[in-house]
Amino acid sequence: MAGRFVRASKYRHVFGKSSKKEACYDNLHISRNAWDTNLIKANPEYLSVNWEASGGGAFAVIPLNEKGRLPEQIPLFRGHTGPDLDTDWNPFNDRIIASGSDDGKVFIWEVPQGFSLYQDSEEPVDVAPVSKLAGHSRKVGQVLFNPAANNILASASGDYTVKLWDIGTGKAPLTLKHGDIVQSLSWSANGALLATTSRDKKLRIWDTRQERPAHEGPGHTGAKNSRVVWMGEHNRVATTGFSKMSDRQLTL
Repeated sequence: MAGRFVRASKYRHVFGKSSKKEACYDNLHISRNAWDTNLIKANPEYLSVNWEASGGGAFAVIPLNEKGRLPEQIPLFRGHTGPDLDTDWNPFNDRIIASGSDDGKVFIWEVPQGFSLYQDSEEPVDVAPVSKLAGHSRKVGQVLFNPAANNILASASGDYTVKLWDIGTGKAPLTLKHGDIVQSLSWSANGALLATTSRDKKLRIWDTRQERPAHEGPGHTGAKNSRVVWMGEHNRVATTGFSKMSDRQLTL
């Protein structure tokens, strides 16, 4: 028909190839208690997975070389009294991981030397946290290590704040206040700036030496959550979200 155009997708002839079963991780009990965060995080040695567990929160740590079907019972990282909502690996130490929970706490954990899902004992031995950081008054939905400064961790909570922790001292010298729940956060490559989006529909850029945003502007106007990510070493951020009419948006 004259005048009729079909928009061609750049991806219409791109096909993914799934890995063989023996190269996958099977029998994962992934948590159903999710904040708007990633349920799985990876570093060069391990995967962390928010785990569906009774008796408080837990997450699993899976060595990358232990592929295949996981045992029915595995050692878990337990300590929170509420579901685990997010984890993040320390970029300076592959065995250090932080977690945030529905119980309002931030815990720091150390993966034991030679850790494996396949233990000699009949009952798997769970791992306890090495440090507990208390300061938020509501659930902690996101944790994120600074990529350039060792032991500096950001945590976002339902109390409308982001706290910057020194996990070496267990103290939070800086609290960044928002007008509503923080939906996402992202460090710049040099760790000097932190970008956040919030349910108050604002995008903020923080200089982490002060408690007031260095820049603040309008974000996405839709009711659904928005996300922000720093564009590598460039002085730009990208955000995803929705308009008032629920149109998907990507903004640079």
